[in-house]
Amino acid sequence: MKKKLIGFFKRETVLCAAFILAAISMLFVHPDLQYAGYIDFRTLSILFCLMGVMAGLQKTGVFQWIAQVLLARVHRAWQLLLILVLLCFFSSMLVTNDVALITFVPFTFIVLHMLGPQAKSRLIVPTVVLQTIAANLGSMLTPIGNPQNLYLYGRAGISFGDFVLLMFPYTLAAFLLITAWAIFQARTYYAPMEVSFPEKISPVKNLFP
Repeated sequence: MKKKLIGFFKRETVLCAAFILAAISMLFVHPDLQYAGYIDFRTLSILFCLMGVMAGLQKTGVFQWIAQVLLARVHRAWQLLLILVLLCFFSSMLVTNDVALITFVPFTFIVLHMLGPQAKSRLIVPTVVLQTIAANLGSMLTPIGNPQNLYLYGRAGISFGDFVLLMFPYTLAAFLLITAWAIFQARTYYAPMEVSFPEKISPVKNLFP
């Protein structure tokens, strides 16, 4: 029983931590009939629908297909690093930061593995670190970029355009810094490269097998 509980906690660390923190919060705000009103069902419903749509698109392979098209003419490390990082940056604006990372980080491992052990050892850490930063910074531009934005957007009562305009200067600054840093990090690998995939992904084929 103890092993099962430990195993469950390891698999669902975030869920367990959230449950423990929620239980602790009850010591400060005692449970009453108003508890049901604390739940923002509108935001949760929108987030659920968004996750459903993104899961469907991910299953078709459309994101991997876009990545394959962009990487088809890559010949230098800075081009590769920039594309992989900016894929997370821009896609997170539409598919949330979590989905962007879940989609493109495993794809990055595959691409770097294809290029050989030297390229993988030198580029894997800076690429994944920059992807993580890029996904979180890019997602701040839109209300659907991350759950926090969706909640704040609902509370603020402003239009979609106003929200984007408000966050645009910060997102632009983040884009410039990430681009410069990605190019700087690519200096560790100068050898020419060519990315070729043994199997081409077709979203249409996956959608209509």
